[in-house]
Amino acid sequence: MENIQIFIYSAIQGITEFLPISSSAHLYIVQHIYSWDDNAVLLAIGAHLGTFLALIVFNRKKFINFNKDNLLLLSLVTSLPVIFLGGLIGLLGYDSFKSNLFIIGSACIIGGILLDIADNKNKIEKTKKRIALKDSIIVGIFQMLALVPGMSRSGTIITAMRFLGFNRNLSITFSLLTGIPVLFAACCFGVYQAISLEDLNLIKLFLIICVSFLTAIMTIHFFFRWIEKFSFRVFSIYRVLLGILIFSYLM
Repeated sequence: MENIQIFIYSAIQGITEFLPISSSAHLYIVQHIYSWDDNAVLLAIGAHLGTFLALIVFNRKKFINFNKDNLLLLSLVTSLPVIFLGGLIGLLGYDSFKSNLFIIGSACIIGGILLDIADNKNKIEKTKKRIALKDSIIVGIFQMLALVPGMSRSGTIITAMRFLGFNRNLSITFSLLTGIPVLFAACCFGVYQAISLEDLNLIKLFLIICVSFLTAIMTIHFFFRWIEKFSFRVFSIYRVLLGILIFSYLM
């Protein structure tokens, strides 16, 4: 049963981390339904490490080109607000709201609607191609909404980018780049939490990393192929339906 738990958790993290559907929402829902309290720290560390490595591997050949456009620096600027506020909330222990299903359901619906509005703001595909410092700051402020479970980190980035006039490909690309410092910070916080663990099972940790890494890589490739032909609407509809399903479960 424990191995099944590890596989499900890791696969959900890998699949949902980079899609605009909120990985935290799905993980909290599964944890709530199955009452998974054991291995919480181990699962979080491994899943974040796996998805972080997936980003590094996927972008390994593109770092030079990104750097020419200052995208790496801009992605760091965008990430700083959510890293600072998220770290502060975690260290002060004010993160109990993250498992509140009512908040998750509401955020799924609101975030889904905002994503659809932003993506379809103009019928013609947007052509703005260069990200300015002002844009990165605006996107960074908007990304702070991702601290609300159900809003989705990638979803907030993509929504903000589409509102600002960037095309879908660049919106996803920038979302992936901002994930590097955010996931690195999450890994560091996980290691900080792991220091208190008396027994850190390295075999289980390796398995979690592998599953989340493989599913994340496949999801990233799928996502770029998807937006070549389709919009983000299917993800918006999915989020609204997920929110409605959560509310039905709470009744």
